[in-house]
Amino acid sequence: MGEVPAELAVRTQSSLSESERVSPYLRQYDIFVETTTQMLATPKLNERLQLALEGIASIFGHRQAAIAIINERDAELRIRAAVGFEDESSPRVEMPLDSSANCVRVIHDGHPLWISMQEDEASRSLFDKMRWQQDVLALPLFGISEISTKSRRGDTDGSSRFPAHYWTFDQGSRLGVLYIGAYENSIDPVSLNLLKRFADKVGIIASLAIHQERLVNTVTKLQRERQWIESIMKSVADPIVLTDLDNEILLQNRRAEELFSGSANAGEGKRRALKMNDLLFSAYLSSATVSSSEVIQRDITLVDPIEGSDIHFEVISTPAANARGEPLGLVSIFRDVTDLREANEELARNFVKLQEAEAESRRERDRLDLIIENVGHPIVVCDSAGNFILFNRRAELLFQENASFRSVAAAAVRTNAVKLTSFISTLASASETGRQAEIELIDPEDGRSLPMEITAREVLDPTGQVTAVVSILHDLTEIRELERRRVEQQLFESEKLAAVGRLAASIAHEVNNPLEAIKNALYLMQTSIDVDSKNTRFLEIARKETERVSHIIRQMLGFARRPGEVDWVDVNQLLEETLVLMEKKMRQLRIRITKSFDDSLPKVRARADQLRQVFLNLIINAQQAIEGEGEIVISTSRYEQALQPSILVQLSDSGVGIAEDDINRIFDPFFSTGKKGTGLGLWVTQDIVRQHGGRIEVSSELGRGTVFSIVLQVESPVLEDQESESKLSAK
Repeated sequence: MGEVPAELAVRTQSSLSESERVSPYLRQYDIFVETTTQMLATPKLNERLQLALEGIASIFGHRQAAIAIINERDAELRIRAAVGFEDESSPRVEMPLDSSANCVRVIHDGHPLWISMQEDEASRSLFDKMRWQQDVLALPLFGISEISTKSRRGDTDGSSRFPAHYWTFDQGSRLGVLYIGAYENSIDPVSLNLLKRFADKVGIIASLAIHQERLVNTVTKLQRERQWIESIMKSVADPIVLTDLDNEILLQNRRAEELFSGSANAGEGKRRALKMNDLLFSAYLSSATVSSSEVIQRDITLVDPIEGSDIHFEVISTPAANARGEPLGLVSIFRDVTDLREANEELARNFVKLQEAEAESRRERDRLDLIIENVGHPIVVCDSAGNFILFNRRAELLFQENASFRSVAAAAVRTNAVKLTSFISTLASASETGRQAEIELIDPEDGRSLPMEITAREVLDPTGQVTAVVSILHDLTEIRELERRRVEQQLFESEKLAAVGRLAASIAHEVNNPLEAIKNALYLMQTSIDVDSKNTRFLEIARKETERVSHIIRQMLGFARRPGEVDWVDVNQLLEETLVLMEKKMRQLRIRITKSFDDSLPKVRARADQLRQVFLNLIINAQQAIEGEGEIVISTSRYEQALQPSILVQLSDSGVGIAEDDINRIFDPFFSTGKKGTGLGLWVTQDIVRQHGGRIEVSSELGRGTVFSIVLQVESPVLEDQESESKLSAK
């Protein structure tokens, strides 16, 4: 049953005859011991507190009781267990520790207090959620102040009666308050003393539960933190090892296990590699522990257990310590620097190669300078900003100022430099990397104009950035003189050819009339009945030879074409067939063809081959007039302004246009605005249109393009007369 309290034993001995009075106290004490035993068997705090309150109800018969525990975080007393109230669960009551109410002051005084619920308004206010039916006896609860695994001071021989784990009771370690609903005159001194002792036991048992909960929470937290650490370590690709003060591995991630632990069924070679790694790492740890207590960073070479090759690591070891700063071991992180070391070696080799390349580059630069210096044309090298980097001797005379220059020469040099810089800046804004043009420079020596052809090209680095611009200049003075002479010669030849053409035209006109008269006379002679058969053969010979002379004259003037048969021609279809011939070339030259044909366009009487040549000549001229990309628009429609039914064919281009002075001459023979033209295309074109009884007109604007308009009659009388004449000649 346990040891009986002294007060109870004295009272029992003095009143041994009064067994009836002693018996209740003995039962109370028995239940008291049994309740505390049950509390110790329950691990949870709330269950222990509830057992204590149930014991009070069964031991002393008090219907209402509650236990409040100090909440240090919020600095308050909080009801944790209660019995005898309307709400069987613990009422949520929080009482600030700085309150002056008796229900709180008892924890500070450390002595039991009676609280009158009628007179103590402050306590009644704090107990607003609890309906106390009587006054309240408040008993302070004290917990244990220390739990230790060491022997007590003075017990050096280990013979102390205290166990290895002991606790001490200290009234300074306040735990909470036990509230019991009762009136002061209803509790006798023996029961009050027993309640005090019971409160002491409850405080100690509750304190043990709190310590146990804290210990469980701490262990749980440590286990969770260990799991976090293990998870973090496993997610890191680099090996991580945690060792204690004896250099034993406590924790390692998967990569470290591959280097130091391996598997039980590993082969002989792998076991040797693992053993070698253990020895190398142990040697490293020994030197690291002796050398310093700070962060250590060293290189270590281990063996790859799989391939057997060397792995170079950079190991960073950080001392691990507890909360008191006492060393616990080392945390070592291995960083694989094998590739880095190989890269350093490769870098050293490349540095040697770079030095050799630099020497070769200097030699190449010297050779290049020598070549540039001996080139007969001026050469200038600029950076991307237009600043001059390099000249040869010829370019230096044109672009670099000299102290010996006169002011006029210096001004000429500056003007030349500005023109060259401006040219290079336009190259930088263009999409092409090269450009060729002509610029007019000034000779610093005599001030004369120097026409120069400049070819500039950007020099790009491997990333596509401009590093330099190289410009080569060619003096065009002599070339221009040769071109002038050649043009004069061509003009002279053209004038001679024009004169010959005019002479041929005159001859044709003068000769053609007598020939026609001769042909008519011969015809009359052949049809005369007076001609005998003997002379008929000679007349036929004379007629044929006369026709041959006429044919030769027409051939001289470009009229030797076979006119072809006159037929009804679909102009739209004829244009489509002509465009098919030019489609591929136009696509290569990036020239668009836009067609706008009138589907109701009537057919015309014409020679298809000759009209096809007209359209082909005009399309070729339009293509040659367009520089770069452009557009040619061809349209057909009815021409309502003519007296006779007619059609209109218009062909416009977006070319350079024709100067106003040249408009009236473009149909003249041997006149051409192109460099390679013969000057006969438009002359022949106009002649064919006129032969068809039509007309051709032209309008143009410099820089905007040219429009050719052809008007053709549906049934041309001129063509009909020609056809009749041709048939008559054939007869």
